[in-house]
Amino acid sequence: MIACIGESLIDTLGDRHLVGGCPFNVAKAASRLGASVSFYGKVSSDAYGAEILESMINDCVIFDPMLCNSEHPTLCSKAVIDENGNASYVFDYEGTAACEVTQTELSTSFATVSDIDMAFFGSISLLMKPGCDAIVPAIHGISSRPKMFLDPNVRPSMVSDPDAYRQMILGLVGECDIVKASEEDISYLLPGLEMQVAEDRFAGLCEWNLVVTRGERGCTWYTKDFRVDCPAYPVSNVVDTIGCGDTFDGAIMTYLQKHDLVNEIHELDQKTISDILAYAAKASALNCTKEGCNPPFAEEL
Repeated sequence: MIACIGESLIDTLGDRHLVGGCPFNVAKAASRLGASVSFYGKVSSDAYGAEILESMINDCVIFDPMLCNSEHPTLCSKAVIDENGNASYVFDYEGTAACEVTQTELSTSFATVSDIDMAFFGSISLLMKPGCDAIVPAIHGISSRPKMFLDPNVRPSMVSDPDAYRQMILGLVGECDIVKASEEDISYLLPGLEMQVAEDRFAGLCEWNLVVTRGERGCTWYTKDFRVDCPAYPVSNVVDTIGCGDTFDGAIMTYLQKHDLVNEIHELDQKTISDILAYAAKASALNCTKEGCNPPFAEEL
């Protein structure tokens, strides 16, 4: 079972609103691709919360009903799409359901599932007080000792203290079995360095299981012994990039689960990593051909 921990939200895009949130999107992508996956995050009892629940039900994402009745409102973000389809976001999270989850609530939910073998976390849920302080301790308390997958998914507009944030993320990456980061994430976390130098340094901090995404220029997986480069999957009809990285994350974990490779993460060979990246790149590219985070289903790949 893949456990995705963190925020769900509503992305406001012009006069439309779309269900989203990085860990929520990852869970949806993994489930559509055929993985066994659960989402752990506080969901509001308001009308937007009902849409989030409906989305999880429709996409067969397992959730804990006890986390889905918060009296706090749903977190909403404003997404702005530029001429290339790239999205930027503004968040107003204080007092919302997404940031109110406690360590006790997460631990209680985790205890109802005996087979969590991979835990995904990251994004803005690591910034939103008070819930941000609950996530990592709760993961460490999971009895099955899952592999940890971190995507910092940096949102500079949310960061009030850049130095403290960098220290926090750079301190976490060494605890994780896989870290995925975009070039933009790495530039923010290690400013002032030439990109290759920054990637090498970041990979070392991650103990050399780092996946770097480069948009239309593809992606790279670093291990302690080698690197594997993969081109982007070509698509000509990009609508927007919302959920592109989240779909990529979900596809990686789905491939690992489907091929019984979760416990082999640190022993993967170059051919296997190349296959994983190609699978994830295609899933991510297909997501970009639709509005919002709308990951492909297994049969589309």
